[in-house]
Amino acid sequence: MYRPPRDHDIVEDVDKSFLVVVGNLHPPNGLIAYLKYVRTNKRTLWKYGDTYYERILKTYSVRNLHQYVSKHQEFTYDEILNTYVPLIKLSSIRVYYYPELRFREIISKASDELELTVLEFSDILRTYVKNVSNYLGVTGSLLTKTHNVEASDIDMTIYGCRCSSEFLESLNNLSTSRPTHEEISKQSKTHGLPFEVVAKIYPPFKKLLIRGKVINVIFVDDSQTHRYGSEIYVNLHPIELVADIRPYDCRSLFYPSTAYIDRVFEVKYPESYVRHHDIAYVVSYEGLYSYVLYRGGRLRIRGILQKIIPNNKYRVLVGGIEEPGYVIPH
Repeated sequence: MYRPPRDHDIVEDVDKSFLVVVGNLHPPNGLIAYLKYVRTNKRTLWKYGDTYYERILKTYSVRNLHQYVSKHQEFTYDEILNTYVPLIKLSSIRVYYYPELRFREIISKASDELELTVLEFSDILRTYVKNVSNYLGVTGSLLTKTHNVEASDIDMTIYGCRCSSEFLESLNNLSTSRPTHEEISKQSKTHGLPFEVVAKIYPPFKKLLIRGKVINVIFVDDSQTHRYGSEIYVNLHPIELVADIRPYDCRSLFYPSTAYIDRVFEVKYPESYVRHHDIAYVVSYEGLYSYVLYRGGRLRIRGILQKIIPNNKYRVLVGGIEEPGYVIPH
């Protein structure tokens, strides 16, 4: 590896299946990564050469990931995160795919309509984000070259705080396609939230339109501020609270989203012995909540209260397998 693993890198295993890397922190013997595409004898939308691929995960949520992916991939208990995670051992990785290297390849020679759209998108961003080309990548089927020019979306990665923040400031200058009624209904069902709530919090960077193609933007932390095992998280109990979240912190955009709490007002489920000011931050493994956390302000949050060892502070985990929780405006 020419750099440490980052969120939304992709690896190919010895069975020539593709897995998506989750987050930036990983155990020393492997990578937390979920199985996304497997080879199939059926004709599908995704193809490279003469090989067709089938997508395992069709609806993105932590519970769906565990429900569907666990049928094809073993989940391993992680004592640091205190939960089961999809893990691939380093010895099982056949090829490693880096989004930024694929982007540079497309920049030097775009070979189809989808790749030309990547070029146009990067040209547009140069107007608003300084040196943005040095901080872009492509992931998903474009990264593995299994994309379908007619049907595939484009998944772009933007690396680092500065570029991510500058991009969001430029959103009003870009053409966006609001999610359809069907998409919001699907997310409403997946997360158990009212339709109008999902419509309000749906991230605006998930449906950009360039040349008639849909672009989804994924923000990735390009720093390595923590090391695996420096903190251990111990599950305590479900919790619901109302809190003021510090606004416009780019760490809320990265996966998992991390949003710091300025003040806690209400605590339910149950009334805890933990002092309000000891609840330091919220971490969300559900991408739906990243933008509402980034905007900050007073939010209602439900998840699992976790103790952080060794600093004896606490955090609220949203998107756990045991308690999915939510983050909604108060």
